[in-house]
Amino acid sequence: MKEKIFTPHPKHLPPSLLFSFLLISSISWAQSQQSLPGPISELTMNSNGEIACEIHAADAVAAAHHSIGKARSGLTVNGNQKSASNTKKAATGATIFVDYYNFDPSLPIEDFIIAATAFQSAVDAWASLLSSDVPIYVAAVFQPLDEGVLGSAGPTSVFANAPGLERNTWYGDALADKLSGEDLNPTSYDIVANFSTVFPNWYYGTDGNTPAGMYDFKSVVLHELGHGLGFFGSLFVDNETGIGDYGFGIPNPVFPAIYDRLAHSADGKSILKENKYGNFTTALGDVLLSGPLTAKGPRIKGTTQGKGAQVFTILDSDILGGEIPGLTDIWLPGSSYSHLDYFTYAGGPNGLMVPFLSTGASFDNPGPIVLSIFDDMGWNGKVNREVMENPNAQDDEGDDPLAGADNVVAVYPNPFSSNINVSLLEGRSIKKAILTDGGGYKYNVPKGKISGGQQITLDLSNVKGPSGLYFLQLTYDDNSSEVVKLFKQ
Repeated sequence: MKEKIFTPHPKHLPPSLLFSFLLISSISWAQSQQSLPGPISELTMNSNGEIACEIHAADAVAAAHHSIGKARSGLTVNGNQKSASNTKKAATGATIFVDYYNFDPSLPIEDFIIAATAFQSAVDAWASLLSSDVPIYVAAVFQPLDEGVLGSAGPTSVFANAPGLERNTWYGDALADKLSGEDLNPTSYDIVANFSTVFPNWYYGTDGNTPAGMYDFKSVVLHELGHGLGFFGSLFVDNETGIGDYGFGIPNPVFPAIYDRLAHSADGKSILKENKYGNFTTALGDVLLSGPLTAKGPRIKGTTQGKGAQVFTILDSDILGGEIPGLTDIWLPGSSYSHLDYFTYAGGPNGLMVPFLSTGASFDNPGPIVLSIFDDMGWNGKVNREVMENPNAQDDEGDDPLAGADNVVAVYPNPFSSNINVSLLEGRSIKKAILTDGGGYKYNVPKGKISGGQQITLDLSNVKGPSGLYFLQLTYDDNSSEVVKLFKQ
């Protein structure tokens, strides 16, 4: 741990290991910019012995997380102000400051440090994968929680219509700050994470060797930080009426989250297409209960070889081999939608952001599909979608995830082994490509100009480095460049 630093970015605390989100309904206005308290992810234990993650909005769980205390000089719990422990800055692609709080008098300092070290390992992983000129501030709180409640986390606020954001769209704190180029909420943390100190089955090692019967704490923190950094949507279905809606249930203004703008139905239509799936209609509810949605975008397209990413909506009884009352074929508030599809990705390299985590499972990175979704939401520095003047337009705008994209390149397969295919939208050309491994070693990629609308195969058989994260820097004909994250198998 480094020198003692306290950043005056305070806020809230508390409740649950399902992976879940919450939102409160007060709205603040600053000229054309709007903000709300952010959704939070709550963790509980389900009947199968899995950690379940649920996203909550405008309910008691969200209220508890957001209201337990805030003070400029530190967090406050039950009226007692606590000072921060040491903060560590990750010297990587994004600067993430973390203030660690121990609110459990019975927790030995040695155990607190072990837990904080595992938390920091997850922070460092995210910091190495993101890029932002605006520091990200996180509060990591450790305290006793009720039985069955393992933790909660989420962005402190969501913002819309700030400079740099797609119009009429909610963004979490950290991503909104990155795109606007300034701290939009300078007196508060961007993310608050709250974890139980009395849950007996945490594994605090960072080696990935999680014992049977234990839950990998680093993986859980990776997952929760993913939600805090923007992996959440606002879609919901009322199981009694069958009515679906978006906008976090907030009546005015009704905006989707940026994550929602990537979601498409099985027939390829944007889930926000008002003349097909109107907000607050059974038509929207029906499509949300019909099976996985598909997240589409230029980065997602490249990572999935054009297929799109499967987004979890329901536990299908046909796949499970029978109905389970209260669980199958219904909307699972919080778990449904703000996660990758459980049946498609659980147990694989993209399994971090599925809604349930089993004992013994561990992850050391979010996986290429999650990172491609982050890129298409704006973490690569651009809004790679058409910016719609009116999100409720009655035409076909927004159905094509590549519409209006600038300098969009598709690279696949990802992960790769020896070759990758590269294609580019019409009107641009790539003149140079350099591959760099995580240690900074550069590999020259056999060249050949890549013109828009064409696809070529790049031979990477000379890349003898270890498996893991690589960065492909592409230089365009106008000397602008961008970096694509790749994973080597």
